[in-house]
Amino acid sequence: MSFKIVIQASGLNITANLKDEALVTLMQLVQEKRDDSVPATPAPIASSLNVPTANGEPLGGADTEEEIKTTLKTHGGAELLNQLKWDSFPEKILLLAAWYEARGGTTPWRSADMDDTFKLAKESPPSNFPRDIKNAIKSGWIHNETPRTYVVTRTGWNKIGQALRSPST
Repeated sequence: MSFKIVIQASGLNITANLKDEALVTLMQLVQEKRDDSVPATPAPIASSLNVPTANGEPLGGADTEEEIKTTLKTHGGAELLNQLKWDSFPEKILLLAAWYEARGGTTPWRSADMDDTFKLAKESPPSNFPRDIKNAIKSGWIHNETPRTYVVTRTGWNKIGQALRSPST
């Protein structure tokens, strides 16, 4: 496994995937070199999401997992896929899994649940689900509860919230 780190400073933007063993060193560095004189900047909380629906109205919602679930509940799976324009199967699995969980689907869920959810969204399910779910897990969006059951992670909910806030192109 690995984790992603993003470093942003004036004129600098670095994103890297680091090995798990780097986490201890990184945490030590953060503790030793932290600049407490700079106030922590909380993540911005959107009062409404900027992705327009087919009629031009924003989807609505905010940053918390519950607010994202409320937004997902009020829209169809096909509508969400069309608005976010996510093309990769790991991203589609993330979105439709979150939609499934938001609508009261059992958690953890199985690949068969995703097949049914893809059909509900009028989308072809992935032909190689094991590969695509592995990629979603590697990205940190989905977590294995057991070898054959899954749940959306906090990172996954954050990705969806961020995508819903971003203006569509």
